[in-house]
Amino acid sequence: MKNMKKFISTVLVAIAATTGAMAQSDFMLAEQLFSRIGINPAGTGNSTNVNIFSLNRFQYAGMTGEGAPFSTMLNVHSYFEKAKSGLGLTVSYDGSGIAYTQLQARVVYAYHVNFGKANLFSFGLGLGAANKMFDPSRHILEDESERGEAFPDSYQSKTYFDASFGIEYSNKYLMAGVSIAHIPGFFYAGDEYYSTLTYFPTYYGYVRGFIPCSEKFKLIPALSLYYTGSGTGDDFKNTDILSKIVWDANITGFISDYVWIGLGYRTQTTTYAMVGFEWKWLRIGYSCDLNLGKLNNISWTSHEVMLSFNIPTKKKSEWDD
Repeated sequence: MKNMKKFISTVLVAIAATTGAMAQSDFMLAEQLFSRIGINPAGTGNSTNVNIFSLNRFQYAGMTGEGAPFSTMLNVHSYFEKAKSGLGLTVSYDGSGIAYTQLQARVVYAYHVNFGKANLFSFGLGLGAANKMFDPSRHILEDESERGEAFPDSYQSKTYFDASFGIEYSNKYLMAGVSIAHIPGFFYAGDEYYSTLTYFPTYYGYVRGFIPCSEKFKLIPALSLYYTGSGTGDDFKNTDILSKIVWDANITGFISDYVWIGLGYRTQTTTYAMVGFEWKWLRIGYSCDLNLGKLNNISWTSHEVMLSFNIPTKKKSEWDD
């Protein structure tokens, strides 16, 4: 058990210290499609209600001592009928270990184009700032030889201007979107390009279906893809790109529109289960990783807790949930 903890600690340090173009900047959450504005600004304003969405992920729960990864996201947005636009704010924090953290905040905007009552296109833009921080003094290694040349030996912090763009299409039975986050990463050069604190462009794609099986039961299959590029413009010329895409597939069953239960799989052998409850303006969700296969002897797991408030306004829209 002690060796396993040491192994996980070493892996977290390696992630924080890794240089090069494929260092991943963002995190993927099981219940993220409930509020997508963190990965795609085009999802802003899918309801005239004011939506407040909070999602927290506790990784390696039960691990003793400091350093268990923790991620959190807060989204607030609404739709304004006269402007045919959605406006909101997304803030996220990711603590990948004892010494490494990142914080992102963006104002998000989406313009909506309705085609009849069945089809909706939206085009979104997000503008804000992103910060990465690494403090090696907070990380104590049992064996200093593990530190290596790539391990930074001083406090590092860098804040960047951040921008994202995306599009989304939805109707009664289908929702699909694509987006690019951290667009300024295309223009990094020199020391900024090779820094461990750099945000490289990140590509997202997702599709979610809606299958009414009966009056009181519906199936919601979903697939999400996530890829961190290099900022060189040659990302998709790499023949090995498929092995570097993080993907997440899940299927959820909704019972009487109040209760849902689901099962999903994410790259790197992470299988997870979801359950939730929705009543009027309140939505509560929970998911946890299932340690299967080679991971079934690890006592720690990861948990996600979702809390969402859908505060009604006086206006109603055909797109309200």
